[in-house]
Amino acid sequence: MIFDNLRHDLKYALRGLRLKPGFAAAVIATIGLGIGANAAMFGIVDRLLFRPPPLLKDPATAHRLYIAQTFRGKENINNPSQYARYLDFKNLTHSFSDVAGYTARDIAIGVGEAAREMRVGVVSASFFRFFDAPPALGRYFTEVEDDPKDPAPVAVLGYAMWRANYGGRRDVLGKPIQIGPITYSIIGVSPPGFVGLWADRPPAAYISLTSYAPTMGIKARDSRNWWETYSWGWMSTMVRRKPGVSTAAANADLTNAFRQSLAQQRIEQSRTEPDSLMRPRAMIGSILYERGPNASSVAKVATWVGGVSVVVLLIACANVANLLLARALKRR
Repeated sequence: MIFDNLRHDLKYALRGLRLKPGFAAAVIATIGLGIGANAAMFGIVDRLLFRPPPLLKDPATAHRLYIAQTFRGKENINNPSQYARYLDFKNLTHSFSDVAGYTARDIAIGVGEAAREMRVGVVSASFFRFFDAPPALGRYFTEVEDDPKDPAPVAVLGYAMWRANYGGRRDVLGKPIQIGPITYSIIGVSPPGFVGLWADRPPAAYISLTSYAPTMGIKARDSRNWWETYSWGWMSTMVRRKPGVSTAAANADLTNAFRQSLAQQRIEQSRTEPDSLMRPRAMIGSILYERGPNASSVAKVATWVGGVSVVVLLIACANVANLLLARALKRR
C-alpha cells in the first residue's frame, strides 16, 4: 500500500514537471537557495560554536579557564595567562584530573634561506592527555622534559609537516630541527587528524612551554625566575573535570585557588587590594574560545548571520507556499 502511494506520487510529480517546467524550476531554485545558504552558514557556526576540537576526549568535561576581577565597579574576565598562575591552579585545586597550559605562536622553522614562519603549538606535557591521539611515530614529551628548571629541547612534528618535509620517513626520530633560536631533537610525530585546539591553522610542530618561555626574553621584576612571577602573561589554561565533579564545585575550587594565587601576587608586586573590593573568582568555560565570555566579534557575526540564514530559509519556504497557492487558485 505504501509503495503504491509512493509510485502514484512520483508519477504525479513527474507529470507536473513535464507539464510546468518553469514552475518546477522556480520552486527548485527558491528552495535550493534557502537550503544552500543555511548549509554554508551551518558549517561556519558549527565549527566556531558547537563542534569540539578533533580527537578531544570527553568534550563535556574539558574546559578553558577564566578569571574575573572587579575594577572601578566593572568586572573584567580574562584568561589566567601567567605560567605561575597555571602552576597555582594545577597545585591548589582538587577537582581536575588534568591541567594543561598552551598557546600557539608563529615561529621560524628551519635555517637560513630555508627558514619559514609556521604555526607552532607551545604546550605542556599534559596537553596531549586531553586527546585520543597516540603518536603516529615515536612519543610525546614528558613532565620531566617539561620542567621549567631544566627543559629538554625536544619537539613533536605535526603529521602534515612530517609527510611534506620529511617524506614520511621513520628515521626522522632524533634528527635536529631549528625552531626559533633553539635546535630541537625530534622525538615523535602526531597522528593524522590531530590539530590540537587549532583546526583553522594546524601546528607544524609542538614544543614545550618551558623550552619556549626563556626565548621570549622577559624576566621578573626581582630575583624570581620566570616561572615564579605574575608580572607577565602569554598563555592559556585548560582543565578536565574529574568524574562526579559538578560545574559549581569546580568553580568554587578554582575561586579558592585563585584567591590564594592573588595573595602570592600581592606579595610579589607589593599590592594591597582586598578581595572584598576586587571580588576575584575563577570559572570554567567552553573549550571553544568563541563560546567563552570573551568571544570575539567573529563569533557574534557568525551567530547573527546564522540567524539571518534561517530567516532566508523561512522566506524561501513562504515564497514556495505562495507559488503553490497561486497555482492552486489558477487551476481552481
